[in-house]
This record gives sequence, C-alpha cells and structure tokens, in this order.
Amino acid sequence: MDNRASEAALLDRLAEDGVEQLWVVFHDYSGRACAKIVPRHGFAAALAGSVAFARANLDMDILNGQVPDAAFLADSGDFLVVPDPRSYALLPRHPGVARVHGWMRQEDGSPWDGCPRTRLQGAVDALRDEGFSAQAAFEPEFYVLTEEGGAYLPITGSRMYSLQGLEEQPALLAGLMEELAGSGVAVDQLFREYGPAQFELTVRHGDPIAALDDYLSVRAAVPAVARRFGYLATFMPKPYATWAGCSLHVHLSVWDAAGERDLTPSADDEASLSEVGRWFLGGLMAHVDALTALGSPTVNSYKRLQPGSWAPANAYWGVGNRSGVVRVPGPGRKRRIEFRSGDNTCQPALFLTGLLAAGRDGIRRQIEPPPPFQGDVGHLTAAEIARHDLRSIPRTLHQALAALEADPTIMSALGPTVGEHFLKVKRSELARYETEVHPWERATYLEVF
Repeated sequence: MDNRASEAALLDRLAEDGVEQLWVVFHDYSGRACAKIVPRHGFAAALAGSVAFARANLDMDILNGQVPDAAFLADSGDFLVVPDPRSYALLPRHPGVARVHGWMRQEDGSPWDGCPRTRLQGAVDALRDEGFSAQAAFEPEFYVLTEEGGAYLPITGSRMYSLQGLEEQPALLAGLMEELAGSGVAVDQLFREYGPAQFELTVRHGDPIAALDDYLSVRAAVPAVARRFGYLATFMPKPYATWAGCSLHVHLSVWDAAGERDLTPSADDEASLSEVGRWFLGGLMAHVDALTALGSPTVNSYKRLQPGSWAPANAYWGVGNRSGVVRVPGPGRKRRIEFRSGDNTCQPALFLTGLLAAGRDGIRRQIEPPPPFQGDVGHLTAAEIARHDLRSIPRTLHQALAALEADPTIMSALGPTVGEHFLKVKRSELARYETEVHPWERATYLEVF
C-alpha cells in the first residue's frame, strides 16, 4: 500500500472509531515521548506532515538542559513528525483519543537521518539486503508504588510470582490488561516479579517496528493506568539499592527475508542454533560493550548491572543461563536469542537498531560466539573468572559511551546525526550527575570531617 492509500485508510479508520483527538508522538534521543494533540479537523493535514517541532528540542537532555556544544540551536529550524499508519492505536483510558507514532522528517517531507525510527527501519532494510529478516519482542519489568510522607512504598508485600500478588490488585491489573488490549497490544503474560510490588509483562513477538510500537504502548499505558488508581508506576532500573532491578529483555530471532521461516534453530537437533543463529549471536557478543550503552544509557542503569544480581555484569552467554548477557532460553520452539542487559531508560528504537546491526555484522562476517558458560559469575572467585575469561561489560555509563563511540559498526547504524547527538545528550546527563551532591555523601561525610 502506498503512502496516500495508507493515509486514506487511516482517515477512514479515525472516522469509524469516532476519534476526536489524534496524539502525534515521537521519541527523542533520551527515549521520552513527545507529542502534540491534533483535533479532528486537522487529521488530514497531520497525516500529510503538518506537525512540526523545533529541531533544537533534540539537543536537550533529560533535565531539559541544552547540551554543551549543541548543534541544533534556535536557528536550526524544524523537523516534521509524519504519522506511521501502522502505529495507530486507540487509547481506551482517554475516550475519543487515538495515538500514532511518527517519522521525523525534513521540512520538505523527505527522510531525515536524525530520526530513530528511520534508523531502525534502515537496520531492518540492511538485514533484508543480506537475505534475512528479524522478529523481536520487548519484555519490561516495573514497580507499582504508593507515596506516603515523601517515601515510596510497594503496594503489595506479596512474594515473587505469588497468586497473592495478583489477588491483592485485581482491578489495577485488569485495568492494565484492558487498556493494552484496547490499544491492540497482545499481552502473553502479566505476573508478579521478584522485587516488592514488581511486575513483568511479556508481549507477542513481531517485526521490529511492530514490536517497538507495542513496547511504547506498554511504556505509556503502565504509568497512566497506575495513576488512575492513585499509584505511581516506575520503570527505573534500580529504584532502591536493596530491591531487584527492572530490566528490559529483548527477544530476537532470525527469519528468511519474507518473514515466513524461522532460521534461528538448528534443523539437526532440538537444542542448538543454526549457523545463521550462531553468527547472529556472535555479532551480539562482539559488540556487547557498545550495545550496553544503547540499552543501559543512564547512571542508574549501572547500579542494576551487578554480579550475582540476576542482571548481567559479564560478557558471556549460555543456554537457559539467566546470569549471562545473552541467553538462549531452551530447547525446541524456545530457541530464540534473549539480550538481557538493557533497561527501560533506553531509547528503544536505537537499542533495537544496534541489536540488529550487531547481528547482521555477525552474519556477514560469520562470527562464531564464544563457548557457552553455565554458571553465575556472582558466585565465582576472581581466579575462576579470569580462568574462564569472563570479562566485564562496561561498569559505568562513561565506559559504555566510550565503547559505543569506538564501535564503527554500531555508530554507522545510528548514523552521524543520531550517533553524535545521542552521545552528547547522555554525556550531558552524566556530567550533571557527577557534579550533583547526593544525600548519601552528606550522610557519610558531613559530620566526619
């Protein structure tokens, strides 16, 4: 279907659904959702590219501060957000409202390499040029909290995976499931996780753009539904030092170019990966340091990535091994590839772009992964870690960003505009963190020296 036919079909859908407001959304380099409301009389113009934002917005960090050496200044003009009809979804929490995610375009409507969604489409196209496609699914964890006297408390004291944890909040969980179903998101499972009032969602797999849109729907719906019940939901990687971290595992599989045949598992047995699957995994392992920067792009991320915490801290993989940075979940139909170091502070389009680019590089160069490791580095001695050559993934955001900048394959996939500005935005955030005086410092040093 060409663009005009897609626009016409979406206009018909908006009318059929009785939509009064269309929220046109893009996600900046920090991954924040940014939007404008378009009333019904402006739908046709919006689909044709009338929604504009200042390009200078993209040189703002998470704290709304302009980054040092900003390239997009007040005179840098605008970019257009052109809706992608595939992303259309109703928002049941707001009757009469629908949402579309958009492409960031040049002012003349042509593609712009500064658009994260465009970079992801480029990675999809590049993989297809090699004769392959990919399927993906995001698996987020989050906490639901209540605030009392300035403290954040879990809404349930139930144990992990317990039925009690579901019984205590049936209205909240039903509301979330209904919201996502009404937005077209097929939830496979929703359950209590390890941390206090921590939950996890698993969503159907799909092509990378569809998987991205489903995940962005989840990330917007969870806090919105929680607010309706008077709660606060957070995807923060490590809200408290003693609580389990919140991850964003990404499940990947390699298919033929038509997306009809899963090429990830070996046809020779029920346990191993095919050559293509191994090479894709080898690419992920070869670029794991740069991928850490894209998947774990905040200072808080590295308080989750600790040995012995069920979050990966070292560059190894294993079959069924949840301590590694990559896991092959198991035999038979479960033989997909799960990348485990990311979290929900990422810009998911860029994270997925990096993962696909790394996998493609593995296929092109036929990179064999290192041998799988069965064990948990958190329970090994330093000598055992050295003997098994289980090197660390980046231990700080500074190290991760340096690794990303030094990786030509992943930087090329991001493109010069996105790559440069992503690094600037994240380094600006890091610099502000490093000059802030934190409560721990006062508690530790104020009365000692």
